[in-house]
Amino acid sequence: MPAVSKALLLALTLLCAACGREGPQATHDASRLLGAACSADAQCGSGFCDRQTCAAPNDLYGRRCRPAPRVAGALRDGKLNACGAYVCADGRCRSCASVRQCRDEYGAPACKAVPAEPGLRCGR
Repeated sequence: MPAVSKALLLALTLLCAACGREGPQATHDASRLLGAACSADAQCGSGFCDRQTCAAPNDLYGRRCRPAPRVAGALRDGKLNACGAYVCADGRCRSCASVRQCRDEYGAPACKAVPAEPGLRCGR
């Protein structure tokens, strides 16, 4: 084997060994499975952390958003709400956190699961 090839092979081997030590640590968070605990979207393989749990975005759920402006009654303008019954929090349509949040945002009396829909939604 020529000397250049041996040196290149040694350099690549050392580089790969260094990557192997840092690679799993650097990518560990991004490979978290659905249902795993999280505190930020980047920690989930799906790219979406909903109320401390890695979740799969689905239609409105997980969509990027901006909070709708508040109208005279201090509620969010439903016509400009991009999240439907979900709450726009930290730039994404997420599950509601409480009944109080649903009342304060939309005037809805409940924060609950809806059959066949992901996450928790504000509603009746």
